[in-house]
Order: sequence, then structure tokens, then C-alpha cells
Amino acid sequence: MAIPFRNEGSEGSEGSEGSEGSEGSSGDTFVLSGISAYSGKITSPLLAFALWNTQGELTRSYGGTVGNPDTTVGRLPLETAFSRWSPEVRGHQYLFELVSNLSFDGTVANQARLQFPAGTLGVAANPYTMNSPTYEGLPQPKSLTDALAEVLNAAALRYDRKEEILTQVAVPYAFFAMVLNLQRGRHRFTFELMSAIFNLTDKVVMQFKHHFRVRRPADHSPLVQPILQTPNHSSYPAGHSTQCFFVADVLKKLIKNGAGAYPQGANVVDQLDKLAQRISENRVVAGVHFPEDMDKGADLGKQLAQYFIYMSTKAVVGDATAVQWLWSKAKAEWA
Repeated sequence: MAIPFRNEGSEGSEGSEGSEGSEGSSGDTFVLSGISAYSGKITSPLLAFALWNTQGELTRSYGGTVGNPDTTVGRLPLETAFSRWSPEVRGHQYLFELVSNLSFDGTVANQARLQFPAGTLGVAANPYTMNSPTYEGLPQPKSLTDALAEVLNAAALRYDRKEEILTQVAVPYAFFAMVLNLQRGRHRFTFELMSAIFNLTDKVVMQFKHHFRVRRPADHSPLVQPILQTPNHSSYPAGHSTQCFFVADVLKKLIKNGAGAYPQGANVVDQLDKLAQRISENRVVAGVHFPEDMDKGADLGKQLAQYFIYMSTKAVVGDATAVQWLWSKAKAEWA
């Protein structure tokens, strides 16, 4: 579900055309000599030899001495370090920090528990408990027939929602950007925060999915015929639902924390909730989830949102954590 976040203009995002002022140079030459080749993202022996030759000529007058180096030693200040690391590297910090403070218990076959840190505010219960879906009861339950009927009935909406369904296979950054008027330049840390949320969702929801190991609708009936290839993991709970309700609740808190109010008006809360609901429903319409998968995914997402907010806004003791640093940067974008 989640994909690594990358800012526009980040390393490796150059186009195939030469830069302004490089009259007569071809796109291929630019790629071979551009910053991506310098960073190692593209292998370029041509550039490596050119740099080596240039270095030899530029430093010839130093006669093999080290010149006048910077002799500053010691750890980088925290703010300097976080600002210097790439978004991908910071992403590893966020994920490790967030996952390290959670504990998953799957010792009971039809139940799973997620333990949050002591003191986490806003969660419904700690540990948070999820039970097997009702349509999985044995022997063959009537509720499974009812659940399949709901999926088949939802297929009537496929024509109207097909574009949404197909584009929402990818992480739905664009849909949240549409509602909040997000722009990469103005809101780059808000995007980075969303990426941290989507990555955490993957790690947590897959634990629940693996524990329950629930079959998809199309595994039960050839009449479902999804318009997407059925994902190769468990149906319950729904990951898209988890991530969308998770990110919607965190964004509501972030925006209000930063601005003191909702700069676009109170409708932003309603619109984010409706967007999360619609994206979730689209997975049922597509034929890859049952409605109960969506409902439980939404509930899990809301609990994770409270955890994320707690980890981001709790009192700073010593240096700020990576998640606290990210929250402060994203919040400032809404001030």
C-alpha cells in the first residue's frame, strides 16, 4: 500500500532534457553528468573519470597536503542532522520509533491485540482488541451469504467509480491533497508526515491480516469478479480503510494545532471523513473486500491516529524524537 515519499526536486528526479543554458547538449548527456549520476543513482564511469581528472588539476598546487580543513568534531546538532538527512532516511527513523513502541499479541486464534504505550490518550482501550469477522463463523454462516450479497450489490457502482478505484490502488496522496489544497513546496513536511502514517499502517495492518488469514470475497464466489486483481494477502481488516481514517484524523489534529482553527473552515473535518469513507467503500465496490473489513479497518485507523498524535505531541524529554521533530515541522506549515 504505502510507497516511499520523495519531495519534488529530490535527487534522482531529473528529467531527460538538458538544463537551461546547456545549449546543444542532449538529454542523454545530461543524465550521464547530472546529480543522479553523481549520487550513484545512475552508474556513470564517464562522470567518475571526469571528476577524478578535474580534482587532480584543481588540487595540484597543494602538493599532497590536506590544506586548511574544517576541524570541527562532535555530533551534529539534532535540528541540523534531521534537516540534513534525506526524507527516506528520516522515514526509517519515524518507522522504527513508532513500531518499537507497539506490541502485537496473536496468541488467541480468533482475536488479536495491539498494546500501546502506557499513557496513550484517546484510544478506545489499551490493549486494543479485534475479533474475527462475523462472516467467518463456523459452520458455514448465514452472515457470509449476506456479506457476499452486499459485495455483489455494491458492484452496481463500478461504472461510476472505476476511475477512483483504479487510481486508488496507489497511495491516495492526490485525493487528500485535493481536499486540503496541499502543495509540495508549501506542505512538504505534511506530505512527509502522511508518508510516515502510510508506512506505519502497512506494518501494523499486515500483522492483523496475517493473524486472521481471511479469504477474499472472490475466494468464496465466482460471481464477485473483481475489477482489480485480488491482493495477495488477507481481506480482514481493510488496509485502505485503516490508512485513510488514520491519516484523516491525524491531519485534522495537525491543521488545528498549527493554525489554532481550520483555515479553510470547519467543513474540512467533514470532507476528510467523507473522503476516508469513500475510498474505503471503493474497495468493496471493486470486489476485493467485505463491508465488515472496511468497518474494522476504519476503527483500527482511528486508534492508530490517537497513538501517532500521542507520540508526536507528548512532552519532549531531552532531545525531540524523530516523530516530534516531524510534527513540529508539519505543524508550522499550517501556522
